Amino acid sequence: MITVIPLCVAGVISRLAFRMNYFPLLGLIAGATTDPPALAFSNEQTPTDLPAVAYSTVYPLVMFLRVLSAQLLVIFLA
Repeated sequence: MITVIPLCVAGVISRLAFRMNYFPLLGLIAGATTDPPALAFSNEQTPTDLPAVAYSTVYPLVMFLRVLSAQLLVIFLA
């Protein structure tokens, strides 16, 4: 539930509030989970490179936030 609920909320908000297209949304969700097989699936769904562009935009930010959150947890819980 820790993984699924935030992804569903982000997907619904991106689709309804920001009117994001389906294909970049696939890449966004794949990048948020840092899941290359999900990116491969979304690349198979469309002839464009929109999922890969969204994935490459979100992936570095997510990796940075993972490292930062782990360090903050160590600082605050130690």
